[in-house]
Amino acid sequence: MQKIILNDIAEIISGLSYRRYLDEDGEKFKVIVQRSIKKDGILSDFEEVKLNGTFKDRYYTRKNDVLMKMTYPYDVVCVKDEDLIISDRIAIIRLKKGFDPEFIAHLLTNAHIKKQLHELGGSGKLPHTSLKEIKQLQLILPDLETQIKYGELLNTINDKIFEDQRQVEYDRHLKEAILNDLWGDNP
Repeated sequence: MQKIILNDIAEIISGLSYRRYLDEDGEKFKVIVQRSIKKDGILSDFEEVKLNGTFKDRYYTRKNDVLMKMTYPYDVVCVKDEDLIISDRIAIIRLKKGFDPEFIAHLLTNAHIKKQLHELGGSGKLPHTSLKEIKQLQLILPDLETQIKYGELLNTINDKIFEDQRQVEYDRHLKEAILNDLWGDNP
């Protein structure tokens, strides 16, 4: 295991302030916004907007980008889809070769990282962090082969959590349907 500063293993930049390019006559884009990054590494619920402008390549997702919300609870996701626009207040972490993005994404959700962010940043009503603070994060990393194994294991656990939550939601709807049936309701 080695202790590494995140900035030493990645390029870390902020997303695009896309609102200044809003234009009803512009081209349609899917934009990753704060709400798009969910707990347990889920990426969904994009903002679909029309924008007018030419954007630098760095603002488009690339496979295996690690995205981190810069506001609490600092949710993190490893991107699989390319060519989505990444909005501001999201840190884009592009790892150098030799580091597993899935593992790093899981590692960045750990309590040790949240504690570092709390200590580095200011507190307030809505805690947030900066790129400077994210770049300073200290990570404990195993070798690449171990990172890949842990990343796969943690992805499997996240998949199980997602399926368990889906089953609970299904059971809640089933319970409600049974009770509505007793009342004769068919909503």
